[in-house]
Amino acid sequence: MLKPHDILVTLKLLLAPEETPPTYAGLAAALQMSASEAHSAVARAVEAGLLRKPLAGSGRTMPLPVRAALREFLVSGVKYVWPAGRGPVTRGVPTAGSLPAVASLLGMPQPDLAMVWPHPEGVRGESVEPLYPRAAAVVANDAALHEWLALIDILRLKTGREAALAAAAIQKKLQ
Repeated sequence: MLKPHDILVTLKLLLAPEETPPTYAGLAAALQMSASEAHSAVARAVEAGLLRKPLAGSGRTMPLPVRAALREFLVSGVKYVWPAGRGPVTRGVPTAGSLPAVASLLGMPQPDLAMVWPHPEGVRGESVEPLYPRAAAVVANDAALHEWLALIDILRLKTGREAALAAAAIQKKLQ
């Protein structure tokens, strides 16, 4: 059974340069989890069909994302498996359409009240339960991963027109 951090690991592998894939230790360090957690996440993602093992003799040890499966799961499944809970106004890291890069990508105006993953540093906004508990810290130095997770949060929040725009953006990114 997939766990939320399996998606995080899969996205990190999607964003990794093909010529220098990360090691399990590197993946774990970047995502603030143990190497065994990273290894288990990869194994579950392979079993679910979101990642595939590299071809024999390719010299590659880390599995590769299956873009079609990832696209289908992110657009159609993640909102049912891990819907986003909303909470009180707090400080945190912007997510969903409150992340300027996502608002720009989707052609949306910035909301009056930001949506945030709770974190002691950041902007004031309505709290959103992150897909991964340490998401706010993990994305501090990874703008590309932050954008992916913010797009996924729009789908998890089931926000109508915004969700349709986010789904289209995800599909385009995974072509």
